[in-house]
Amino acid sequence: MINIESMKIDKNNIYVNIIFISIFLIFLDAYEVFSIPISWIGLLLLVIPALLEGKDISNSGNINIIYIFSILISIPQIVFIVNNEINSSYNLYIFLRYLNIFSFIFLFYFSLYFFNAKNVNLAMLGLNRFIIFFSAITIYIFIAQIYDLYEPFRNRANTDIAEMTQATFWLSQPHRAMSTFREPVIFVTFFFPLVLIYLKYNDNKNYLIAVISGFALGLSKSDLLRVISLLIVLYLILNYLSTKKIKISLVFLILSMFTSSTLGFLECNLNPDSIECSKFEEDVKKINDSGDIKIKINSSNPVNLDNDRLSSIRFFLDTLPNLNPEGIGIVNIKFNDYMNERSEETQLSIENMRNVQNLIIFYTLGFGFVFPVTVFLVYLNLFITKKRDFDLLFFFILSIFLFISPIEELNAYFGLILGLSFILFTKNKNESDI
Repeated sequence: MINIESMKIDKNNIYVNIIFISIFLIFLDAYEVFSIPISWIGLLLLVIPALLEGKDISNSGNINIIYIFSILISIPQIVFIVNNEINSSYNLYIFLRYLNIFSFIFLFYFSLYFFNAKNVNLAMLGLNRFIIFFSAITIYIFIAQIYDLYEPFRNRANTDIAEMTQATFWLSQPHRAMSTFREPVIFVTFFFPLVLIYLKYNDNKNYLIAVISGFALGLSKSDLLRVISLLIVLYLILNYLSTKKIKISLVFLILSMFTSSTLGFLECNLNPDSIECSKFEEDVKKINDSGDIKIKINSSNPVNLDNDRLSSIRFFLDTLPNLNPEGIGIVNIKFNDYMNERSEETQLSIENMRNVQNLIIFYTLGFGFVFPVTVFLVYLNLFITKKRDFDLLFFFILSIFLFISPIEELNAYFGLILGLSFILFTKNKNESDI
C-alpha cells in the first residue's frame, strides 16, 4: 500500500536538495562553462521547484496583485519598444532583466507556500551544513591566493568591463576574501543573509558556526558588511533593552567579523615570493624592509561611499526632477552618457561601461515611481498588519541589506531569501497560512 505522507516528505526532501544545489551553483559566480556563467545555471535550476508547484502558488490569493504590478512595470518598456528601432541584443537584454524580476516574484511566493514547519527544519539542517562547507571553502581560497595553492581557474570576465580578468591581488592593501565570487562585495551580498537567517532563527548554541562564518565574511574587508553589522549591533542593543535577552551567536558573529575585517595582512608581506609579488620587486622590498609580519588596520569609514556609488547617487538625484521612465534597457546607457558629460567637465577619461549598481536606482529610473511606491506600500502593510516586534525589525534589516547592495537587479535567489525570512520573522503566531 502506498504511503502518501512518505511520498510528500520525499518530494520536499528533493526540493530542498535542489534548492541547495542551486545555491551552490549560484555561488560559483567566478566561473563559466561554454561561455555560460554557472551562477545563471543555478538561478534557472532554483526556479524548477517553483514551476512544479506553480498551480498551488497561483492559488495563494496574490495573483491579481502580481498581474497589476507586471502591467505597470511593462508599460514604459512597451512604449519604448514601440517608438524605437531595437536589435536582437536589446531584446535579449530586456528578456533576461524581466526574467530576473518574475523569477524573484515566483520564488518569493514559492517560499511562502513551501516553507512550513517541516520544510523549515529541513532547510535549517541544510543551512547548517552549507554554511560550514562554504566558510571552509572561502578560507581555503583566501589562503590559496596568498600562497599560490590550487584553486579553480576563474574564467568568467570581471564586473569591470575595462579589466576583463578578475582582481585577486592587492599590492598595498590587505588581501581580501572573494571566495567563489568575482568580487568581495558580491560574496558578502549573497552569503551574509544565509548566515544571519540561520543564526537568528536557530535556538541552538551555534557559536562555532558563528565564529567560522564571521571570520570568513570579515576577510572580505567589505564596507557593506561593516555597515550592516552596525545595524545588527543596534538591533541587539534595542532587543536586549526591551527583552533582557540577547542572541549570543549573533554577538560571536559580529565580533568575529569585525576582528577579521579590521586586521589585515599584505600578501607580499606574508609570501614575498608569490607569483604576483614577483612582478613588483622594488615595492616588495619596501614592504618587507623591517623583516617583520605587519598587521594593517582597516581604519576606513564604512559609511563613506566610493566614487562609482557616489556617481550613481548623483545621477539618480539629477534625473529624478525630470524623470521620464523608458524601461530598464537604457538606464545604464543614460548613466554612462551622464558620466561622460561629467568627465568632459572635469577633464577625466571614462572609457569603460559602468552600471548604476543599485536596484532602487535601476528600477526607479526604468519603471518610474511605481517601483518605490510599491516597495513602500508593501512595507507599510507589513508594519500595520504584522506584530511590530524585533523579528519584524530583523526582517527589515535583511531587506535593507539587499536594497543597498551593489547588485542592481532582483533575482530568484533574493526572492528565496526574502520569502524564507518573511516566513520566519514576520508570520504572526495565529496565522496558519500566508
